[in-house]
Amino acid sequence: MRGKGINYDTGAQLAGGCTRRTFDSVTVRRELEVIADELHCTAVRISGSDPDRMAIAAEHAAAVGLEVWLSPFPCDLTTEQMLPLFAECAERAEKIRQSGAEVVLIVGGELLLAWLPAR
Repeated sequence: MRGKGINYDTGAQLAGGCTRRTFDSVTVRRELEVIADELHCTAVRISGSDPDRMAIAAEHAAAVGLEVWLSPFPCDLTTEQMLPLFAECAERAEKIRQSGAEVVLIVGGELLLAWLPAR
C-alpha cells in the first residue's frame, strides 16, 4: 500500500450550492494537523472547485508532512471552463511540489459528473 489517506473538501460548487460555505486558513490548518497527527494519515486528497482554497489547503497539508493529491472538481463547468481550472491547479501543484512536497494532480476523476444531465 502506498499510503494512508483521506479526502479533504475545500468546497465544490454543485447545482448552485457549495459543499463548504465557510473556509478559513486557521481552521484548515488545524484540520490537516488532525489528519496527520491524530488520524495518522500520510496523504490527503484536496478536492474542490476554487483553486485558491485548494492551494491554501495543499500548502498546509504539505507543511504538516502529508503527501498532497490535488483534485479539482469541474462540476457545473462547461468544457471551455475546465481547461483554465486544470491549468491553474497544475501551476499551483507544481509550485507546492517545488517547495519539497510530494504532490499528485488528479484530473478527470469527476469529469463524468460535468457531463451527466441534471436529474
